Formats: sequence, C-alpha cells, structure tokens
Amino acid sequence: MSKQITYEAARRAIEAGVAKANELAQRSSLSIVDAGGHLVAFTRVNDAAFGTIEIAHNKAYTAAALRFPTDYWMKLVQPGAALYGLERTASRPLVVFGGGLPVKHGDEVIGGVGVSGGPEEADVAIARAMVAALGDN
Repeated sequence: MSKQITYEAARRAIEAGVAKANELAQRSSLSIVDAGGHLVAFTRVNDAAFGTIEIAHNKAYTAAALRFPTDYWMKLVQPGAALYGLERTASRPLVVFGGGLPVKHGDEVIGGVGVSGGPEEADVAIARAMVAALGDN
C-alpha cells in the first residue's frame, strides 16, 4: 500500500465496497478520506437514503481523525464514562458507532473509510472489504 490513498486505489476500494453491498443487499453510501479527512472518493449505492451520504463521510472522517474504528468509542462516550460527550466536542460531527475504519500504511494512518445505510454489522463488513482492497494498492 502506498503512503497515500490515490484515486485509482480509492476507486478499486469503492468497487469492492459496492460488490459487498450488493452481496449483502444493502443500499449504502461509501466514503473514503485521506489523512486530513478530505474526501478522495464517494458513491451512493442503489438509491441509499440521502441521510447516509453525510453519515458515511463523517464515519470516514472520524476513523481517520481519531485513528480507531468508529465503534471503538461507543462505550467510552456513554453517560458517566470517561469521554462522555466526545462526539459533540468537535466542529465536525464525530460518529461513535460501527462502519468507519482507519486505513493504515504500517503504523501510520493514511485515511479512513466510512459506510452508512445498513445495519451496523453490514456497514462494518462493507468497510472491511474496502480496507482490504486498499491493502492491494
């Protein structure tokens, strides 16, 4: 994998995500961002609800910005937990449920992927397919 997510690699990852979404019969939005959280590639599969567009992008952004899968934060942001309210502290919404994964080159986070539209398990499966495709870069 390259130290940056190229458009060509992102396109292949989007194609892998679309294939997984179709396999799972999901209408989803898929987003890929670079290390700075800037959009590299996006698609909306099979007339996914328009609300999934922003959520997918925010999942990708969160995974890149915080350098962990988005669902890592769920227990930590509950009332009484150490990071309660974290998802509301940034100027951009942070997402704390599954479907966002960081993209790494070695130990370095070089971007993130985000998927929205299905049940959380489906979003995660599609995101994993995208990250796996980026590993083939």
